[in-house]
Amino acid sequence: MSNIFCADIGNYSTVTALLGQPPQIMRSVSADITHKSVMTLNTNTSPTVEINHKRLILGEYATKQKNSQTAVERGKHSPEIVKPFLFAGLHQDFEGIVRYLIPTRDRFCEDTIKKALIGSPHEITVNGTIYKHHVTDIQFYLESDVAGVYAYRNGWLDDAGDCLIIDIGGGTTNYVVMTPEGMAVHRRSIPDVGGVSLANDIINSDLMQSHARRDNIAFKTCKVMDAVTDGSLIYGNRYDFSPIFDDLLNDWFNRLVDSITVDAREYLADVVNIMFVGGNANLLRDRATGTGYFIPENPQLTNIQALLSSVMEGN
Repeated sequence: MSNIFCADIGNYSTVTALLGQPPQIMRSVSADITHKSVMTLNTNTSPTVEINHKRLILGEYATKQKNSQTAVERGKHSPEIVKPFLFAGLHQDFEGIVRYLIPTRDRFCEDTIKKALIGSPHEITVNGTIYKHHVTDIQFYLESDVAGVYAYRNGWLDDAGDCLIIDIGGGTTNYVVMTPEGMAVHRRSIPDVGGVSLANDIINSDLMQSHARRDNIAFKTCKVMDAVTDGSLIYGNRYDFSPIFDDLLNDWFNRLVDSITVDAREYLADVVNIMFVGGNANLLRDRATGTGYFIPENPQLTNIQALLSSVMEGN
């Protein structure tokens, strides 16, 4: 079997996994420190990377830098994002195939990534160690589709009817209506309604804006998303947004469900399962309850686990 490296580069987090090894998760935030002298953590989840004559901090520690940028701000499929986040997940020299998860098929996006990665060897320094990688091919897979096939195959879903799979990422929500045989009968990708939009709702609230005016502070989207994800609901150590969070989460969830219901209404009569996956699915555990709803134990890993499973089964 060829050497295979699987990647899911998202707007909030990046998940990569070399076949036979456990997935690695990293925050999709970077900071350019080429011309700065700063202390770095140099961990697998927050590495220092040198590539293409630039020195970057990735992951959690990058969020503490003034010039940090999220993948959604830079464009998560641009070569400047793809190359460091992809290769930072490799801790050995690599030659082989990359299986790359995407929300929708996009010829321009796919061609851009292929041109950036296939062909000439890439040299990258991760936490002081030099690695050389040669990507021989890139294969693209649709995120929600692999998750749906994986869920049916594992018996998580009732095969008496179709499933509506909703993948809530950092910047985009994708959904697909899939039959038990793995055929997608309807799909759509909705930009700007993922975790980033919820974070922006929090930032733009009267409570947070009053803090911003009083203390002359500009709140960063990535740090709000971290506070939501870890459940603290506190920006830094000072700004508690828990009093407004439930109402904003309900509004965000209702807008999302209403949009999907209207668009997919012609297909819902055959749907007996609704599965939520993606990095923000855990926010909905108290809301997506009852018969037919399903959220995997680690919804942020479902896509990459599904892709690894398909490799092992020779698909």
